[in-house]
Order: sequence, then structure tokens, then C-alpha cells
Amino acid sequence: MRRFIVLLCIAICLIGLWLMRTAFQPKEPVSASKVVTVPQTSLSAPTRTKVGKPPAARKPLQITSKGKIRLKPGESAVLGYWEIAPGMNGMAIVTPETTPEGHVKMTSKLLRLSDDAVSDADAQDLFPDIFDFEIYGAIDPDRLRGLQSALQSTRGVDMLSMPGLVSHPGQRAMISIGNSNESTLSLRLQADPVADDGGYDLSLEFQRQEP
Repeated sequence: MRRFIVLLCIAICLIGLWLMRTAFQPKEPVSASKVVTVPQTSLSAPTRTKVGKPPAARKPLQITSKGKIRLKPGESAVLGYWEIAPGMNGMAIVTPETTPEGHVKMTSKLLRLSDDAVSDADAQDLFPDIFDFEIYGAIDPDRLRGLQSALQSTRGVDMLSMPGLVSHPGQRAMISIGNSNESTLSLRLQADPVADDGGYDLSLEFQRQEP
């Protein structure tokens, strides 16, 4: 019986020693799980460059002015208009006269004038107002001579003499000036004699075409 008790005590002591050893043994640290961030690469479709249509070829700019002026014998018709270029003005002067053969001879001149030249030549009344494009009028021989003299001595005036033409009374005729690199100017004229005073009803159709 004593032997059993001794063995039991020894067993209890061994169990106690094992428990104490387990209790005081350092615990292994719990390793935190590492969170690995994987960079996300977003794949976007490449932006497609819009390919516009090639610009269409610019059509020539064409401007037409029409008018009719009653002229007394010796008077000239004057057409004043705004040029396409900023600060520039245009003028057409037509003088009809009857030849001994009964035909109508029309002498025409075309001019380009800057704004300063118009003011220096005192010709503001021969050009349209700001809200108009052209103006038609008649001037007598004295005013025409004074105007031509003033324009010849004024800077900023480009005078283009257009060839004269001869036509039958009431017949339409056309003259033009220009080349492929510049604007083309065409002037259609028709002079109908007035039996009462020997003057004319002059019809003008002026056309400008830019290249």
C-alpha cells in the first residue's frame, strides 16, 4: 500500500512538473498575415483620333451689283461700292456719248481708293453709307474733271483704265478686266437714248469675282 502511495506521489509530481514547464514555456508569436497589394493595371482602349474631312475647295466669291441711271447730255454715271478688302473702296465711271454715225461710245474707268483717299478727294458722297453696299449717281463734266484731278494727286488711288466700247443704242455690251491671280471685274452696259433731251438711260451690271 505504501508503495502504491509513493508511485502515485511520484506520478503527481511528474504531472505537476510537466504542467509547470508548459505554463512557463514562451509562446510562439502569432505572425500577422501580410497583405500584399497588387497594383491593378487598367487597360483602356486607345483614344481614336478623329480624322476630319479635308476642307472643301473654296468657291470663288462673286458679287453682282445692278443699277440704272438717268443721264443728261454730257453727264457721267458713277458707281461707288465697298471693296472686299478692309479699308478699300471701288469706283466705276462711265461716260456715254453719241458718235457721228449714231452709235453709242462708252468710256469706262475703274478705280480703287483707300478710305483716306476718298476723304482727301472729297468724294464721300459718291460712296455708300455704312449699311449699303453700292451707290449709283450722275455727275456733270465739271465735277468729273475736278474729281479726276483730285484723284491723280492723291495717294492711295489705283486707277485702272478700262477700254472703251462702241455699241448700237439699246444694245448690251460688256467689258472686263483682271487675270487669274487677281479679282476679275466685269461691267455690262446698256445705253438707251432718251429722245426728249438727248440723254441716256444707262443700265449697269457690275460683277466682282474673287479667285
